[in-house]
Amino acid sequence: MRKFEIDAAQVVGLFMESIFYGIFLVTFLECLRVLFIMDGRLKPAGRIHFTMVFAALAMFLFASLDVAFHLRHNLDVFIYSGGNAIQEFSKTSSWINVMSMGCYVAQTFIGDSILVLDYWGRNWYVVLAPGALWLAGTACGVLTVYTEASLQHDGSLLNANKIVPFITSMLSFTLVTNLLTTSLMVYRIQKIRQRLKHRSDSTTYAPLTNVMRLLIESGLLYTSTIVILFILYMMSNNGQYGVSNAVVQIIGITFNLIITRVDRGEATQPASQNLQCTGATVALQTITVQTTVLSRSAELEVPKASNSTWEMSKRNQNGRVRRKPIK
Repeated sequence: MRKFEIDAAQVVGLFMESIFYGIFLVTFLECLRVLFIMDGRLKPAGRIHFTMVFAALAMFLFASLDVAFHLRHNLDVFIYSGGNAIQEFSKTSSWINVMSMGCYVAQTFIGDSILVLDYWGRNWYVVLAPGALWLAGTACGVLTVYTEASLQHDGSLLNANKIVPFITSMLSFTLVTNLLTTSLMVYRIQKIRQRLKHRSDSTTYAPLTNVMRLLIESGLLYTSTIVILFILYMMSNNGQYGVSNAVVQIIGITFNLIITRVDRGEATQPASQNLQCTGATVALQTITVQTTVLSRSAELEVPKASNSTWEMSKRNQNGRVRRKPIK
C-alpha cells in the first residue's frame, strides 16, 4: 500500500478544513444573531454579553487565518516554489507552519478558557484544577510554537524530537481539561436532578436533562476529535494534519452551537409545558445552565453553559409559560 505522504496530507487537510470552515461560518452568523438581536430588534448595549462577542470574533479571526495560511502554503509549494513538494512541506520552521500552529494554540486557548472560566468562574475552588490544566496546556502550546520556530529543517515537521514532548503534553492537558470540566458539570446537574426528583413540590427537572444532554453532545464533538488527533500523532501518521486543521474549526463550531441551541430553548425548555405537580401548578422561576432553579422550598444553582440563557417566568392567566431572554 502506498504511503500517505505529507504533500497529499496537506492537500487533504486543506480540503477538510475548508468543509468545516463553511460549517463554522454558518454557525458563526447564527451566533452573532443571537448575541446582538432579540425579538427582531438590536439588543441594547446593556444586554449584550461582550465577553461572548469577543470570544466569537476571536474564534472567527483565528479560524479564518488558519484556512488562509494553509491555502497560502499549498500555493507556495505547488505553484510558486517549483521545488520538491515533500521537502517544502517538511520545513518545520517555515513561517507559515509556525503561524498555523499559533492559530491552533490560540483557538484551543479561547475554547478551553470559555469552558473553564465562563462555566465555573463564580466558584474559584471548583475551577482550580481545570484552570491549572488549562494554563499548563497553554504553556505547552506556547513552547511548541517557540520550539517549532527555532528548529532546523530536519524533515520531521511536527514529529521532531524536540517538539514531541510539548505537543503530546498539550494534547493530553486539553483532553483531560475537557473531560474533567464536562464531567464535573454533568455530575453537578445530575445531583440537582436527583434532589428535585424526590421533591413532590419542586419544579420539573426535564430542562436539566436537556442541559446535561447539550453538554455531553458538545463535549463529545470536541473531545472525540482530540482523541483521534492524539492517536494519529502518536502513530506519526500524516493524517494528523487533516484532523488538526479540522480541530481549529470544530472548537468554534462547538461554541457557536451551544449559544444558538440555548437561545432556541432546546437546552432549557421543558419537554412538556404542563408543569403540574400533585394537582398544583408550580411556578418555574428560573431554569438556565448556570443561573438558578427555584422551587417552593429550595433554591439550587446550576453551572452556566453560556450567557444566552432563558428565564422561565410564572404562568400567565391563560396557563401558558412565558419565557424571556436574560443577560
